[in-house]
Amino acid sequence: MRENSKKVEAGRKTPLGIERRFDRFGDWLDGSWALRKANPLLNKYPKALMILTWLMRISVGCVFIVSGLSKGIDPWGTYYKTSEYLTAMHIPIVEWGNTVLALAFILFTVEFVIGVSLIAGCYRKAAPIMAALFMLVMLPLTLWIAIADPVADCGCFGDFLVISNWASFIKNCLISVAVVWLIKFNTKARCLIAPYLQWVATVAMAAYIVMVGYIGYWQQPTIDFRPYKIGTLLFPEEDEPEYLPKYLFIYEKDGEIRKISEEDNIPDEADGWKFIRREEQEFVRNKKASGALLKTEADFRVWNENGEEDVTESLSGYDRQLILLVPDISSLSMATSWKINRLYDMSQADDIDFFAVVAGSPKAIEEWRDLSSGQYPIYTAEDTSIKELARGNPALVSLDNGRIIWKSALSALRLDDDSDDMEITTSPIGQGMTGEEALIDLSLIFLSFLGALALLSFLRGRFGAFRKS
Repeated sequence: MRENSKKVEAGRKTPLGIERRFDRFGDWLDGSWALRKANPLLNKYPKALMILTWLMRISVGCVFIVSGLSKGIDPWGTYYKTSEYLTAMHIPIVEWGNTVLALAFILFTVEFVIGVSLIAGCYRKAAPIMAALFMLVMLPLTLWIAIADPVADCGCFGDFLVISNWASFIKNCLISVAVVWLIKFNTKARCLIAPYLQWVATVAMAAYIVMVGYIGYWQQPTIDFRPYKIGTLLFPEEDEPEYLPKYLFIYEKDGEIRKISEEDNIPDEADGWKFIRREEQEFVRNKKASGALLKTEADFRVWNENGEEDVTESLSGYDRQLILLVPDISSLSMATSWKINRLYDMSQADDIDFFAVVAGSPKAIEEWRDLSSGQYPIYTAEDTSIKELARGNPALVSLDNGRIIWKSALSALRLDDDSDDMEITTSPIGQGMTGEEALIDLSLIFLSFLGALALLSFLRGRFGAFRKS
């Protein structure tokens, strides 16, 4: 008997004895006042215990999935938010670019894998433990930002859902309570994927979210949660009035007067109706002129190279424009200068207005102009506005009559060396495929794969039970 118990104990060894430590935590919970009172009821209604466990598992899992997926869709945003946290902690990050990016990828990958594992029932003991370790970091962190307010928002769900710092702390408190429940009771609910296939599911989870993050980093987020989406009118025409009048049209027939609005059908004059006059009723906002104002507080403003004069209006009125966006000109690599100059030459050949909008001091701009030999106009804007417009350093935005029709990070472009025609292709998600289409395709493949593993686990269980009987 002692030999068997030693074997069992040996089989339960984990790094740093984490699992055994949480087992002792579970034993402590058994002796707590709450469980002493609740255990008789839970033992009397085992189905209710299982249902509650499933509800906790799904709730916590969904929060982790949404948090991880929203960060993975926009890895640049996660990178910016991680840098913001490190700066608030007075940690120097000037030379940490790649390290911070790696931390961002690790963060949303771990969150997503924990969330899917909880819902699928993979690693029924380890997954709640990993969630608890995660919350041991996030709970005090969100308490700190709620009290000290060093960042504008927690960034828990990226730009998909912005919540206040106190709301983030309360959310993490509720998650922590649910995680404690799962540490104790998660094994009471069955797993959907058999243990011998769970490592395959974990690889699939990590591969899926890393691929989504790769597309978002290399090209653009597969779903744009920011203000300047495709189709937004960034530079309205100068002569477009902000408000337009709305009219009523007065018609008369045999002494009967009828007032017709612009949305109504005009009466047929062949039926005897006669137009009398037009009455101006009110002024309504011109959607064409205000299409860029998806944000309620401010729109995209561009300044001259010294940052002294607003030149936004002077940039309107062009049929086709290609904007180079540089949120941090000081960290711009010289390796990109050839591609940028090539794009400028191609734009000139195709009669496309090409200019750069950068965030940086006049001295940094002048140094870049000298080093890169760029001949294109350079304007300035706030780095936050540039990052909201498109992700990447640098990035490109294409406009048609002031309206955004396409955007991409410069790193994703492939240029034709033998032609001056503006033929641009992107590498990560294929020619002609949008980010949303790529996300849908990847998600369908991922969910189908998990479904196949769950079905195989079910059939294996049924077949094994049948064979034993």
